[in-house]
Amino acid sequence: MDHTLRGVRHWPLLAALWMTPAGASEPSAPQGKPDISNLAESASSQPQLSSSLDSDDEEAPPEFTLGPVEPLTPGERKWMHRVDAADLTSYFAEGVLAQARQAQDQGRYRAVLKLLEKEPATLPVRYLQARATQGLGAWAPAAEAYAALARDYPVLKDYFHFEAARAHERQRQWTEAIHHYGAVSPGARRYIDARFGMAYLLEKKKQDYAAAVQALSPLVQPDTPRPNAPAQATAWLTMARLARYQADYNGEHRAHLAVWALHPFSPEAGIAIKGLRDLPYVPKWKVARAETLLSQHHNQEAMEQLERMLPKLELPDPLACRAHFAYGTALRKERKHSLAIRVLKPVAEQCQDAALRPRVLYVLGYSESVVDPESAIPTYLQLAHDYPEHAYADDALFYAAGKALERGEKAAAMGYLDQLIARYPDGNFAAEALFQRFWVHRAEGQGDAALEALTRIEALEGRGSTHESVQRARYWRARVLSAQERAVEAHALLERVAAEGAATWYGLLARSRLAHEAPERAQAIVEKLRVPTSPTEVWPLDAGRLAEDPHFAAGVELLRLGHREAAAELLTVDRRGRGEESIRLLFHMLRVTGHERQARPIAWALRREGLAAPTEAETRLIYSAAYPQAFRDLVVRHCRSARVDPDVMQALIREESAFNPNARSSTGALGLSQLMPATASLVARQLNLTLATPAALLEPRHNIRLGSAYLGGLQRRFSGNLAHAVASYNAGPAAVDRWLTRFPTAELDEWVEQIPVEETRLYVKRVLGSAAAYQFLYDSGTLTTLAFGDRGSNNAGSR
Repeated sequence: MDHTLRGVRHWPLLAALWMTPAGASEPSAPQGKPDISNLAESASSQPQLSSSLDSDDEEAPPEFTLGPVEPLTPGERKWMHRVDAADLTSYFAEGVLAQARQAQDQGRYRAVLKLLEKEPATLPVRYLQARATQGLGAWAPAAEAYAALARDYPVLKDYFHFEAARAHERQRQWTEAIHHYGAVSPGARRYIDARFGMAYLLEKKKQDYAAAVQALSPLVQPDTPRPNAPAQATAWLTMARLARYQADYNGEHRAHLAVWALHPFSPEAGIAIKGLRDLPYVPKWKVARAETLLSQHHNQEAMEQLERMLPKLELPDPLACRAHFAYGTALRKERKHSLAIRVLKPVAEQCQDAALRPRVLYVLGYSESVVDPESAIPTYLQLAHDYPEHAYADDALFYAAGKALERGEKAAAMGYLDQLIARYPDGNFAAEALFQRFWVHRAEGQGDAALEALTRIEALEGRGSTHESVQRARYWRARVLSAQERAVEAHALLERVAAEGAATWYGLLARSRLAHEAPERAQAIVEKLRVPTSPTEVWPLDAGRLAEDPHFAAGVELLRLGHREAAAELLTVDRRGRGEESIRLLFHMLRVTGHERQARPIAWALRREGLAAPTEAETRLIYSAAYPQAFRDLVVRHCRSARVDPDVMQALIREESAFNPNARSSTGALGLSQLMPATASLVARQLNLTLATPAALLEPRHNIRLGSAYLGGLQRRFSGNLAHAVASYNAGPAAVDRWLTRFPTAELDEWVEQIPVEETRLYVKRVLGSAAAYQFLYDSGTLTTLAFGDRGSNNAGSR
């Protein structure tokens, strides 16, 4: 964004990027007669089980692109779309325009028009005049003004078409209103509301039921809203009613089935069930419902639905393949791996659907890796061989290598890793494969080969280059250098990791190791991080190609106009594949314009993907939004009695539930601290409480009390070692005992890196990294330092 465009009289640059070509025609009312049955059948044919394991977005790419970022000296920066805080200045910041805006906010619409009558007719002025006219109920001039703005202010044309439609509707001008609703672009924030508005007028005012169905059809296409989207449920139910008006009883039946199967917990589902009275529940819809239930972690209900159907469905019928895969996935999610293997093996052998089979092999390989590791390797290799372009192919090679290493088949494992690195250098497992190679070289005492693998991680680009992977490589490079008695280089790297990742696991490790090896350098890092710097250092930032996103362009204009939907518009920006600086820009735009609450999801995304910038003034603002002190009073109160560090418990709750009191995991864990009902009941009995019912676990005060007590007990069991306690919170104390026996001489960092369960390994890193973030951000007076020094120090407590 050019800094010369700060004045309110200038044409917005971002708006100019979205000019409507001269003579471009606007969409009109829908034509043709859609077939509701075909729409519904298309939806039922799409598998509703979006995830093969426990994550809802396991196949999604990182939200934005990260990589090692080196600072540029002044004058070297080449800007694509530079943005300063001043570029977000309100169009109504001063003078008469400020007075007019204040009058608008106070509802003094005649005063607005009076103040603006001698002002140049810029687009912001015309916008304010249109709003004031609308406020006065002068619908005819308001409709005309909004229609003109839709033509002349293309970056916001969808908003203005929508307002023009509403103004025409108030005048009972149904045809004109339908035209403007139809002009709202697919993908626009107002699109769904416009489609419902259009359908309502076509149904109620025009009695054109076929056209009303056509208006709603885009909302129920299989590739548009996700299952259980409220608008989609409402659209299907409306279409059922419209089908009945047209005597299309088959279409009505199928639309009701769509609501029942794809939106089982929506208010519309109850109405749909009444509409299905005495009508058959078609098998493919039963499977779709089971898939939907499973995708929402209602595993038992999904399994009950499928168990009644499986005896009647024979492989390799496509519907039978879907149903058996869903049932096997449910068993896997319930950790009934032997049963899952028994169900999934015939599916992998007999079902050849290229969209389904790789997912079957993936889940089958996972369950085999738990109870039959020898069989998991060929399953994973088959997936990688048969579907080399699938998103799971690099995952499969990596897991095959891991199982081979566990079996002592080192040469085979290194071969699988080499294949992965060569075939998928930009994939999200490239860094993991290189790190696994490093680990093998390090164990063999091949220091130079180990360093070379780590250096390659730092040079990666694409999905594999995350801030965490780079931090991990630098930390372990420091460890190797230290072993080679190159302490100066090692300590310089540790300082860098500690400074750039104060709120991360590797930053905590680096600071802890410095505290052991060079305490004065560790203290200097701590003092520097605790000294706040001026947030004005945030600006400028580069929007990059984000400036080309229509939601971003509209969001900037809405911010400058003071529109109440500005923040929501910016949150709809497609963040996939963007550079980190662009995402930071989104956060700071929302924050600096007073939308702190809306900025939080951006901050969480930044922290989840990693921040490549040092922990300084700007990133401190982001971290503060990403690490809220929600339920802090309850956390402090119950941690005091449980003898748990409140920052550790705060971090655990953040990672377990994202502070959602109603959170439910795929395995049935409940509430803020995600306690399993059986575990909670045991803790409650120890505390002489009777509060461990599922309903009680959704109450924050009960959940935090039981969670804190459970974590406190685990800390005492493991002699105060936070990493062991947190690992056992996730995987159970028995698993931690096994891992301690398996790696008896490992130091703490080595032990965590070798936790064989990926979920637990990442969980320990996230929770303790988050605890470090809370301690730094809120100056709690205590800084956790992990114990290092002697072999076997994994058994030492934190201090």
